Amino acid sequence: MKKLLLTGVALVSMATQAQSWTPQGTKFPLNFGVDEIAIVDANTAWTFAYDGSGAGTYPKIVSRTTNGGTTWTASTVAGPGSNALISDIAAVDANTAWIITAPYAAGTNGNRIWKTTNGGASWAQQTSGFASSSFGNQIYFWDANNGWACGDPVADGKFEMYKTSNGGTTWTAVAGRPAAAGDYSYVAMKEVVGDNIWFGTDLGRILHSTDRGTTWTANVSPVIDFGGVTTSGSSGTFAFKDGSNGLLIAVDGAGSPATTTAGLYSTNDGGVTWLPVSTTGTWYFGDVTYVPGTPNTYVSTGINSGSPGFMGSAYSTDGGVTWTSIDAGNQRGKVAFLNPTTGWAGQFSDGPSGSTGILKFSGNLALGTSDNALKANLKVYPNPATDVVNISADKKIENITVIDMTGKKVQSFKSGNQINVSSLAKGTYMLQVYYGGGAVENTKLIKK
Repeated sequence: MKKLLLTGVALVSMATQAQSWTPQGTKFPLNFGVDEIAIVDANTAWTFAYDGSGAGTYPKIVSRTTNGGTTWTASTVAGPGSNALISDIAAVDANTAWIITAPYAAGTNGNRIWKTTNGGASWAQQTSGFASSSFGNQIYFWDANNGWACGDPVADGKFEMYKTSNGGTTWTAVAGRPAAAGDYSYVAMKEVVGDNIWFGTDLGRILHSTDRGTTWTANVSPVIDFGGVTTSGSSGTFAFKDGSNGLLIAVDGAGSPATTTAGLYSTNDGGVTWLPVSTTGTWYFGDVTYVPGTPNTYVSTGINSGSPGFMGSAYSTDGGVTWTSIDAGNQRGKVAFLNPTTGWAGQFSDGPSGSTGILKFSGNLALGTSDNALKANLKVYPNPATDVVNISADKKIENITVIDMTGKKVQSFKSGNQINVSSLAKGTYMLQVYYGGGAVENTKLIKK
C-alpha cells in the first residue's frame, strides 16, 4: 500500500563536524523529492521521485548517475498506466534496473514489474502474477538474475510474493509466502542484508526471511503502524547491519509536538525482540541506515520545513548509543550508504536545470568519532529518584515519556521541568525528553 511520506526532525548542531553533504541536481521537476535510493557502486546510483509540492501527483520519473553524482539524468518511465505509482526500485549496474508499480486509483496497467537494460531510456514490462487486485510494494535484486518482489495480501489471505532466477523473464509465486494477520505492507518498506529480507506492516509486525524470501517468520515490534495509514501519527523505520543486529525507530502521536514521542530500539536476534536504547546526543526519526564497512555505524536524517532548526543529520559509531551531528538546518530525507565514504540523502529539487535534489556525502565515517558535547545539556536529578524528578535542558522541553526496559511507555508528561514518578515500581527506566520538532534525547532513570 502507498506509504505516507515521513518527516523527521532534529536539534540544531552545537559543533562543526568534518562530515558534510554536497548538493547535486536530480533534474526532477521543482519541489520533487527523492524516494528510494539504490546504490550500485561508488559511481552508480538510481532513485525515483515523489511529488513534494503538495499537488498530490504520483510521478513516474527515475534519475540515474554513473559518475558519482557529478551529473544525474532524469527520465519518465513510459508504459505504466496513468493510475500507477512507482513503489520501489532495484538496480545491479549502470544499465540494468527494475521498478515495481502499484495503482493509486482505478484503472489498468497499475500493478506491474518493469525492467530497463539501457540506463532508463526505455522500460519493458515483465510477465508476473501481479494483476488488477494487486498492490506491489517491494522489489530487490541480489544480482542480474535473482530477484524478489512482494505486494499486499490477496484473496487467500497471504502476501503476494514472487521470485525470479533469470532476471525477471519469468516470476514464480513463492510457496511459503507469509500469511497476513489482517495487515498489509507499504511501498518500499523493506531492508535487505545478504539473504535476509525484512518488511513492516500497518499493524507493526515485521516479516523476516533468512533465505531470500523462500520461508518467513513474523514478529511484533514497538511500532504501532509503519506507515501511518491505519493509525494516524504513527510510523517506523529500521536498518540492519547483518542478519541479527539492527536499529528501529518508532514514532507515535506525530500530529503535534506536544504529543509526539519517538523511541530508538535495538535487536540482536534479527528483530524477534527489540530493547530501548539509552542514547547520548540527538538523533533523527526521518530515516536511518547502516553504513556498510563499519563495525557499528548508522546515519539518521530529518526533513521538516517547519523550522530550519528541525532539520539535519547525525551518525552513531556505537550502534545508536551516542550520536554526533553531521549538520542541521537543512532538509535531509531518505538516506543510503554503500560504504563509509559513499552515500546519498534526499532533499527537494530546484527544477530540471537546477543543482539540488539529492545530497552526496563528503567525509569518512570509518574515521568518525562520537562527541558527547552534542547533548542539549540535559540534566535529570535526583537520580536515583523517589518521587519528584527535576529536568532541565538548553532547549525547550515539549513533553517527557518514561519507558520501561521492555520498551513499554509507562508515564507521559506535558511540558515542564518536574515530573512525579512516585507511582513507578522500583527499577531502571528510560527517560525520553522531546524538545519539539522531532528532536529527542534519552537518559537513564533509576527509581528507588
